[in-house]
Amino acid sequence: MKKTYKLITIGLIVIAINSANAQCPIPSLVTASPSTICSGATTTLNATALGASINWFTVPVGGVAVGTSASAANFAISPTVTTTYYAESYAISTVTLSYTGAMQSYTVLAGTTSLTVDIRGAKGGDNSPSSLGGFGGRTQAVITVTPGQVLQFYIGGQGISSTIPGTGGFNGGGNTLKSFGSGNSGTGGGSTDIRISPFGLANRIVIAGGGGGAGYTTYAGAHGGGLIGQNALPYVTYPLSGGGGGSQLAGGVAGNSGLPTYLCTAGTLLQGGTGDGDGAGSGGGGGGYYGGGGGMFCGGGGGSSYTIPGATSVVHTQGFQNGNGQIIITGTGCTSSSRTPVTVTVGSIPTISVTSGAICAGKSYTMVASGAGTYSYTGGSAVVSPTANTSYSVTGTSSLGCVGSNTAVSSVTVNANPTVAASTSNSLICLGQSVVLTASTSVTSYTWNTGATTMSVSVSPTVTSTYTVSVSNAAACVASSTVMVTVSPCTVINEILANSISVYPNPNSGILNINLTSELAHNSALEIYDVLGKLVVKQVLSNELNTINISNLNNGIYTYKVLNNSNIVKFGKLIKQ
Repeated sequence: MKKTYKLITIGLIVIAINSANAQCPIPSLVTASPSTICSGATTTLNATALGASINWFTVPVGGVAVGTSASAANFAISPTVTTTYYAESYAISTVTLSYTGAMQSYTVLAGTTSLTVDIRGAKGGDNSPSSLGGFGGRTQAVITVTPGQVLQFYIGGQGISSTIPGTGGFNGGGNTLKSFGSGNSGTGGGSTDIRISPFGLANRIVIAGGGGGAGYTTYAGAHGGGLIGQNALPYVTYPLSGGGGGSQLAGGVAGNSGLPTYLCTAGTLLQGGTGDGDGAGSGGGGGGYYGGGGGMFCGGGGGSSYTIPGATSVVHTQGFQNGNGQIIITGTGCTSSSRTPVTVTVGSIPTISVTSGAICAGKSYTMVASGAGTYSYTGGSAVVSPTANTSYSVTGTSSLGCVGSNTAVSSVTVNANPTVAASTSNSLICLGQSVVLTASTSVTSYTWNTGATTMSVSVSPTVTSTYTVSVSNAAACVASSTVMVTVSPCTVINEILANSISVYPNPNSGILNINLTSELAHNSALEIYDVLGKLVVKQVLSNELNTINISNLNNGIYTYKVLNNSNIVKFGKLIKQ
């Protein structure tokens, strides 16, 4: 009655799982953060589906998932182009079944076409405390199933330590006999298997072998599992006394001491062999695809494992399970009826280009960039005014906020301006006189504001006038210079007075003498101008003989004026050397 109760409980669990996973919710709150990225960047997808997980696809139906995440968990992805992702919810049912001593059934859930199974055979009984039973084997695999298909599970029971003839563990554990004497021995552990209809031994599709029972003193039982179960070590006096491991073709051989009074048996399909011995006894074989043989004084052999052809991801582990057997199955319970989309917009990385050019010293250059929406310049502006040849870095950002990966460089060449100095043969002339203007420069082209294009030009201004000469070099850089010519009416009285004024020596190296008539020895002054027309000396003349020190003037040609009551009474050129 107790075993029946456990079976009903498992059935109820399976029914509950089927009900809970009959329909997966359509994913909601499907987002991409951020939804717009630049090529090479990462975004995180997120979706919510209560009680389920999320598969991410790039197609609305079918296809292969690009990744999986838990509900409401972030899934990182780095698309290179604008992509729409689709969230599909799915539920995975995992069931763990333990030993009950009876068959247990399981119905495959709706939407499930494969199961990942992890089954473990039972441990053999100990010859407590001197030797231990062998551990049960473990088999892992993926098997193909159909929704609604019924599977039967037989979970092996652990062998026991017995002082009298003992019974092996549930599902094929080998028994033990005591033909003579007394003492403990371990019975074989039962195998664990999954069966399909019609649920006979030939319908076992996955098997994990049980461990052999422990034998005399320190002779442990052999481990179950693997395609061939482990052989038990023989008793020192009898080389053939240990039980053999089961294989894929036959049961393990029986332990043999050569004494006809002992009745060890070989393993068979599912069933472990019987162990027999004297005194401390011997262990029974473990159950499996083929059970291990019984031991003579020594431990029993381990049972072999098995998977049906067509099973995938198969892994056999020998000597894994300590205790009763166990089954863990995992399968897809359901998927959502539709997928929920979310689009990630991917902006390309812009390729930036920028113009380079040349300017004349003192001018500005405007860089023209292209390839992006907005630009950033190392100088802070597209307009620059370098004083020497300079390179500027330019970065660009697209309308989607993507920054260009190769910085563009603008090279600005600064060309020197030409130099020019305009001078006049006389900066003060009388009305009707002419003066020669001269341009001193390193270039050979000239343009005066009079229209003349020669280095020197003669002019006869009627009023005080300013003259400008412009020049340009091969880089089209321009320079200009001005000179002023003062025109005086030069009346006759001034001419008479001028003849009575002496300014000497000329050329002069330091002390300049100015002789005036007595009429001019009052309210007179001397003014000296450089070639640009700038006043450089002004001295009041209050005597008939006056001296002025001009040693501080640079050597060159100057113009002087002698004035009386602000009227020019004499003018001329002065050479300082």
